[in-house]
Amino acid sequence: MQGSLRRRKHVSLRFVRLKCASSSSSSSSSSTTSSPSKPAWAGAEDVLSQFVNALIASPLYTPMKFMARRTLINTAEKNGVNWTAKSQALLENANVKACYDDINNPNVENMYPDYYLMPFHAYDEGNLNWLAAAEAESATYAMALRVWPNEDITWQTAQGRLRDAYCDAVKQHRAKQGSSDPARILDMGCSVGISTRALAGAFDTAKEVVGLDLSAYMLAVAELRERSEGEAWTPQGLEGERRISYVHGLAESTGMPDASFDVVSLAFVLHECPTAATRDIVREAVRLLRPGGTLVMCDNDPKSEVIQKLPPVIFTLMKSTEPHSDEYYVLDMMSTFEEMGLTGVETVAMDPRHRAVLGTKQ
Repeated sequence: MQGSLRRRKHVSLRFVRLKCASSSSSSSSSSTTSSPSKPAWAGAEDVLSQFVNALIASPLYTPMKFMARRTLINTAEKNGVNWTAKSQALLENANVKACYDDINNPNVENMYPDYYLMPFHAYDEGNLNWLAAAEAESATYAMALRVWPNEDITWQTAQGRLRDAYCDAVKQHRAKQGSSDPARILDMGCSVGISTRALAGAFDTAKEVVGLDLSAYMLAVAELRERSEGEAWTPQGLEGERRISYVHGLAESTGMPDASFDVVSLAFVLHECPTAATRDIVREAVRLLRPGGTLVMCDNDPKSEVIQKLPPVIFTLMKSTEPHSDEYYVLDMMSTFEEMGLTGVETVAMDPRHRAVLGTKQ
């Protein structure tokens, strides 16, 4: 049975390669002229995207999900990230369970939107489980390494480049808009807090940096790190106070006061959201910004040549774990920012794969 599954998987993925190769000459020129703003493998209209979606909807989904996860694990462990050992240690850590009890908001459990309850990132329960939370940090490091596959760099260097580019884009945008140093920063969809800590380190004059996420499992891991290594990760604010805090909440409806933050960040969040949710999140972020405040998102760049030319097997595996990627790649993010009232909206290339989109609230 297992041998049969392996043969079927091999033949099917070989078929993906053949299908894409045979159609590239006829479809690449038309996709370049008709929709150069996104990859041909994304969106509801393109034939290639429809074909890939049909594969994902087939019984091949289970082996695809396994292969997508295995690809990240292999990338991590070949580059010095102890994925298996790190995740196992977190799963066995009683302190992380205590952090969960402290940070979990039972009221939020009744607010989970349908899109958040779908399987994604190769986990049947999405982000609502301990395994996803235990593996999130290693997966993030592996993702950064895959941005520069031909360079002999450490995961620390790759992660530093990624986060520095993001924070530098915010600093440069705020300088152009004449905004002062931010005092309060909100990191929406903060996951296990990697982006939150990066923002706190880059903006060391900020008195408060708040990480918000829908998964109490992810937040428990972030909180555990802050309790055990907070001083090693970020400079401290006022004596006796912690600069970084985490909140279990819904990005579309945070319940936080109007005009209460100088920067709102969405780092690698919106590719996980359908269009309606993205618009709601951006609208809420704008509400939370003070005048002169900055909204910034970073994620895969639909116009990136690297993203548009991903090998068929890679983009098929990637789409198999990202159920809302079609909507993400066709959404005009700059126009969305402008529709929500932001000015000075711009897109900045962060690296060969990623972009930052930034705007200012007047």
